[in-house]
Amino acid sequence: MIRAVLRHLAPRHDRAATLYRRFGRPNGKEWAEILKRQGRIFHLGEGCSILPSTKFIDPDYTWIGNRVCLGNCTLICHDGSIEMLYQRFGLRIDRLGPIIIHDDVYVGEGAMILGGTTIGEGSIIGAGSVLRQEVPAGSVVIGNPGKVVARVEDLIRFWEAESMAFPWAELIARREGAYDAAMEPKLRKLRQEYFFKSDRIKGS
Repeated sequence: MIRAVLRHLAPRHDRAATLYRRFGRPNGKEWAEILKRQGRIFHLGEGCSILPSTKFIDPDYTWIGNRVCLGNCTLICHDGSIEMLYQRFGLRIDRLGPIIIHDDVYVGEGAMILGGTTIGEGSIIGAGSVLRQEVPAGSVVIGNPGKVVARVEDLIRFWEAESMAFPWAELIARREGAYDAAMEPKLRKLRQEYFFKSDRIKGS
């Protein structure tokens, strides 16, 4: 009941949003919908998934397309070093750039997206990547600094072949979406038996 009330109030009240994020444990799609209704991000498309732990340092200069999935990442449009440069040298400059993330992009855990970055549609940004560049559509990016290491279509072919080799491939073929609560207990048991069987772990 409390969770439902907080979720209802969250888009219109900052405190309710904070409480809902902390105690309501919203999933990525719920939190993205709250952010969209709050209207604080310059542009936030439809069907996105954004974890509540995602940090938007400059939402006024952030443009996000449709069906974008953001893990626990950070988006920063400005360079805070200009304050030190002003104090030390009297330098008056502006170091700010927009972040533009096109449709169907995934950004992984711990990634940092800096101002001046444009991510082309259908791209995958790996965990821990640091970006301040233009990423072509359909790219796989990893590293610091982030580098394009593959095309998404190549990665798909590899992952499909890998998935078909697992003992639980038939279950995955029947699963709708990336997670099915009813199917998960059986999948977890099969995965554990496969990953941790004695002939795969030396010295056990």
